[in-house]
This record gives sequence, C-alpha cells and structure tokens, in this order.
Amino acid sequence: MDDTARLYELQKVDLTWDKVRRRLLHIQKLLGESDKVQKARDQVTAVETELQEWRNRQKNAELESRSLAGRIQETEEKLMSGTVHNTKELTALQASLEALRRHRAAVDDSAMEALMKADELDQKLAEERATLTQLEAEWQEQQVALKREGLKLKQHYVLLKQKRSQLSAALDQELLERYEHLRKRKGGIAIAALENDICGACHVQVPTGVISAIHAANHGLVYCPSCGRMLFAG
Repeated sequence: MDDTARLYELQKVDLTWDKVRRRLLHIQKLLGESDKVQKARDQVTAVETELQEWRNRQKNAELESRSLAGRIQETEEKLMSGTVHNTKELTALQASLEALRRHRAAVDDSAMEALMKADELDQKLAEERATLTQLEAEWQEQQVALKREGLKLKQHYVLLKQKRSQLSAALDQELLERYEHLRKRKGGIAIAALENDICGACHVQVPTGVISAIHAANHGLVYCPSCGRMLFAG
C-alpha cells in the first residue's frame, strides 16, 4: 500500500471517527428526561394543584353551609318560640333569617360549582396521567436503545482509534502533518478519489497531464488543480 492509499484509508477512518464522535455527543444530550416527558409531568402537577384548590373550596363551602344551617335553625326556633314579642326585634330576626338563607343558597351554589369543577378536573387528571405514563414508557424504551447504541459506538470508536494509530504510524510525519493541515482547511476532506477522471471532492474534470502524473511511478503526491486536495487514483 503506497502513501496515497494509506492517506485515503486514514481519511475514511477519520470521517467515520468524526461521525461516530458526533453521534456519541448527540446521544449524551438525548440521555436524561426529555422535554416532552417533563412538560407532561408539569401538566399533571398543575392539574393536581388546581384540583386540590377546587376540593378545598368545596370542603370550605360545605363547612360554611353546615354552619349557616345551624344559625338558620337557631333563628327559626327563636322566631317560633314566642319568647320575642317586640315587633322591631321580630322584624330584625326575620330579616336576619332571610339573609342567612340567601347566604346559604349562595354558598351551596359555590359548593356545587366546586364539586362539578373537581369532577371535571378528576377526569382531566386521569387523562394527563395516562399520557404521562405512555410518554414515560416510550422514553424509557428510547433510553435503553440509546444506551445500547452508545455502547456499540464507544466500542467502534476505540477500534477506529486503534486503526488510525496503525495507519498514522506507517506514514511519514511530514506527510501526515500535510494531511492534517489540508483536512482543517478543506472541511475534513484532504484527499479525494479520482472517479472517471473527475475529482471526487470538487467534481471538476482533472486535466490529462495531472491524471498521467497520478499514474506515473514514483511521482509522489498529486493535487487537484481545482480544489487543491490530494488525488487518489484507487
């Protein structure tokens, strides 16, 4: 295997290595709870909080209604007892009784509203919890798959690193530095395969003289006149 062939193999390793590294970094970002699951969990919490508020309203309204019922009963008993004879006092008691009844009716309406709202939120909470359960199951499955993929990629990454070391060791240091320099300048592609007399990187027709130089024995490295990359005839 000549130097250009080694460089071309090295580049294939480097391109795959870069691809594996990017995927591993992406997997690292995907590991952990997803925004979708967190949003669903937050939604469940929000509905639970709202439901508790409405249940508290219902409970407080029912307690107030019972308290008002006791006061109404006391007022009614006082009116019916015959112990109050003063007309103004009787009128005041009657007005107080009517006010208590109106107040209790309003409180009972509030209790009913809270009960209906709580029932509605109970149903909504059940739906939100079902959604969260499904999303968590899907997320767990994805996490297992990502971890499995990550493990395989890490193993592949190590093998690529070993292969790169072997190929690099067989190359002249100056040539390797030239390759690395071109990779940085040319978007990761330092050497291009010649395909039907066309540069595989820039897709420009390569002059006949350059093609002859590529195939000439002991000519050394040949560069594409268009993009400046090394050319490999295969």
